[in-house]
Amino acid sequence: MSRLASSLKYKITGIDINSFSLFVARLLSFNLKNTTYIKDDFSTLEEKFDVVSATSLLSVVDDKEATLNQLINLLKDEHSTLVIIEPTKNMTKENVWRLMPNFKKFWFYKGLLLWASAREGKEISEDLFTNLDKIHIKHNYYLHEMLRITYIRLV
Repeated sequence: MSRLASSLKYKITGIDINSFSLFVARLLSFNLKNTTYIKDDFSTLEEKFDVVSATSLLSVVDDKEATLNQLINLLKDEHSTLVIIEPTKNMTKENVWRLMPNFKKFWFYKGLLLWASAREGKEISEDLFTNLDKIHIKHNYYLHEMLRITYIRLV
């Protein structure tokens, strides 16, 4: 996500607590001038952002509601957007294998298969988003309903 946003000329600050993830991110974006990666826990940040993106984060944390609220608190104002990308219950190895003939690039479906293997059975219920006040939520589903992208804006 950070490489895509960087290619669109956004200034990117990637944050992760995992050193190896940061190492890989830096390797994959070595030629991007407007991208910085730091080892930190996003929940301790005081800075506010125009766009916050979290991919497959909620599926691995214990307190999903608290984490979601921490992500929302990183938004600068009502023009800011939180983008959450999470697998759905349809993200299974079997469903990814069914799609294989439709994918033209090996790296894409291999990554999707690894993601499905790691996150199978860890889908996020839409109920998580129903108790939130003062926000606007829009859900979109992709890849045969295996991925849900949720856009959140402050109201």
